[in-house]
Amino acid sequence: MKISYKWLQDYIKLDKSAQEIADALTLVSFPVESIESKIDDKIIIAEIKEIKPHPNADRLRIAMVDNGKEIVQIVCGANNIEVGQYVPLAQIGAKIGEMTISKVDLRGVESSGMLCSDRELGLSDDHAGIKILPKDYELGKPLSQYLNSDAVLDVEITPNRGDCLSHIGVARELSAILDMKYSLPEIKNDYSKLKSNDLEVIVENKELCPQYFALKINNVEVKESPEWLKEKLLSIGHHPINNIVDVTNLVMQELGQPPHAFDADKVKDQKIIVREAGEMEKVTTLNGKEYRLPKESLLITDENGPIAIAGIMGGKNSEIDSSTKNIIIESAEFNRKSVRKTSKALGLSTDASYRFERGIDRGSLETAIKRAGDLIVEIASGELKSIFKSIVKTESKKINIEYKKINNLLGTSIDEAEINRILQSLGFEVSDDKTTIPLWRHDIFTWEDLAEEVGRIYGYGKINHLEVDKTEQPKKSEYYQKEHIKDLLVESGFTESYNYVFLSEQDISSAKLKSEDLLEVANPLQKENKYLRSSLIPGLLRNVAKNPSFDQNFFFEIGNVFSKEKEVNKLGIVASGRDAKNIIENVISNLSEKCDFDKKDMIISELKRDELLNHKIKKPIVYVLEIETKGLTKNMKVSDKGLDLIISDKNIHYTSVSQFPPAARDLSFVVDNAVKSSDIQSTISESDSHIFLVELFDEFSSDKFGKNKKNVAYHIWMQKMNKAMTDDQANEITKKIVEKIKNKFSGELRG
Repeated sequence: MKISYKWLQDYIKLDKSAQEIADALTLVSFPVESIESKIDDKIIIAEIKEIKPHPNADRLRIAMVDNGKEIVQIVCGANNIEVGQYVPLAQIGAKIGEMTISKVDLRGVESSGMLCSDRELGLSDDHAGIKILPKDYELGKPLSQYLNSDAVLDVEITPNRGDCLSHIGVARELSAILDMKYSLPEIKNDYSKLKSNDLEVIVENKELCPQYFALKINNVEVKESPEWLKEKLLSIGHHPINNIVDVTNLVMQELGQPPHAFDADKVKDQKIIVREAGEMEKVTTLNGKEYRLPKESLLITDENGPIAIAGIMGGKNSEIDSSTKNIIIESAEFNRKSVRKTSKALGLSTDASYRFERGIDRGSLETAIKRAGDLIVEIASGELKSIFKSIVKTESKKINIEYKKINNLLGTSIDEAEINRILQSLGFEVSDDKTTIPLWRHDIFTWEDLAEEVGRIYGYGKINHLEVDKTEQPKKSEYYQKEHIKDLLVESGFTESYNYVFLSEQDISSAKLKSEDLLEVANPLQKENKYLRSSLIPGLLRNVAKNPSFDQNFFFEIGNVFSKEKEVNKLGIVASGRDAKNIIENVISNLSEKCDFDKKDMIISELKRDELLNHKIKKPIVYVLEIETKGLTKNMKVSDKGLDLIISDKNIHYTSVSQFPPAARDLSFVVDNAVKSSDIQSTISESDSHIFLVELFDEFSSDKFGKNKKNVAYHIWMQKMNKAMTDDQANEITKKIVEKIKNKFSGELRG
């Protein structure tokens, strides 16, 4: 929600800066995402000293401009500039919207800034020429010191606070926060004498439209809005259209109540009907699009058919244009759910529907229509003719003020008088320990809601922090046992995976499963993933398929799987590579020391070639194992102290990821059998700071290397942070590695 700081001053006289106001709003649940200043301080007042033609462009001229310190050269295309004029000069570095001014070459002539029109300054939409300034302005001073430079706050309004989708709504909140008074715009004309003689309104469904006001104004003059009105709308990003439409937009932004204007002469017999849409009913709206309306959508119609979609957008057939003489202004309360349902069905969201969906001020409808009437009389020379009112009165809600409960919930000791004062400052009426909820608040139902209001205005920073008593250490549950299993697997070189619990038809086909054996989800998040997994293995095999560059892959997952009868928790293991089976067997051996399980359940299966192809796995050897965790944890051996999870004492350092590709080298060494491959791996890693990953991919003994000798081979990746590594640089690092392995382990590089 865009809120103009200058516009706010019409209702509350603020003595704080825009930043201070933003901070105050943020602390009471209205975060301000940004503050946009309308006129940059680098836009200054300058005087044109000389104008000469551009040598290479007939439509451009060169202006020599005095900025108060020096003469600068500006290339300008406007034809209204003259020598001696004071003009706005955007200097180098100044921001105009999303653009930052810089020194540029325009058709062979250098320009050191830009002269600005009203549109560039954000004062109006006029860009026909450069804005000419009064001569009593001081050269070199920021223009914002003379023109009323505004600041626009982008305030985040939560869906439950529709009452703050207006300048009055925000002013009302600020009055409570800052303990200041705010005021509503004054109604200047007398509406008490108006009748509804020549204006007929029939509201057929008063549940969907509890209140409807209509005001007829004759002999209006449709024209461009005055500067003050255009300035207000432009400040928050609204494009001015004409004085009648601009008034309705201003009232919406001011009071949060969206009025709508119809051309009265286009409404048959001046008769308005508020009714639900019939079968296959259509309407062409102001945006020029035709919509087929869902049945029971709420419409504004005349005897000929729809003239507006209630609470969303007016119809093209009742549009205000330059020939309009008589108008009908509508101010109404439409059912929130009805507006939301229609808006979603049509895919049509507007400023009006946004407010109706979140709840308008039910008590400001008459104020809004009279405010619109006043402005149209003032700027369009209108004559107030007649007014219609249809009101279904409802009782305002009342809630008991539970003072003790409020303090207990907040952890405060605020006295009753202060709680009452806070609620009254927000517009709540207080009497006999009860409060009457204001008609603009649609989010207050219980005393807990009142506590939230009291807490945020009292100030969360004033509420003392209470220490929470430490609880006793919980008993070791199955969670700890599963975590211990995970630690053992990670120690063995496995990586934990968290895979999607849903399967697609393609997954089923790859795993050769039958859909009739699987549990189908009634309302899947994605249509293609509509089955719950019956095994962890398909997901783990996808992990292997997606890591083709690594010769060995060791993955595991602990998670739930589903059948039509039950849901169970399982451990799944997948390993690929030459020693895959041995590594899984080592894991089983490690688990057997802690868990009392039947080794017959530990079935290690090797995938056949066609199964690997089904899963798009290019590796020749892949082993899998799946077992219920209950069988592992049921009789898990624990010490008297319980299960102590493995806590890493490594000092982990995180570094940025390079944007440049790595260089890779494969190196094989012949070393003594007694040398550990992990020691060689560590030495390689420490050889140079640019080495970020070393992976063992081969290790075997053979007499052809010599007695008690073996071969070890590694993938080595090298990378720079600021630029790509060259082959020469990678080769130099490789030489360092070979030298270190030779000196430390008497290792010989294989060709």
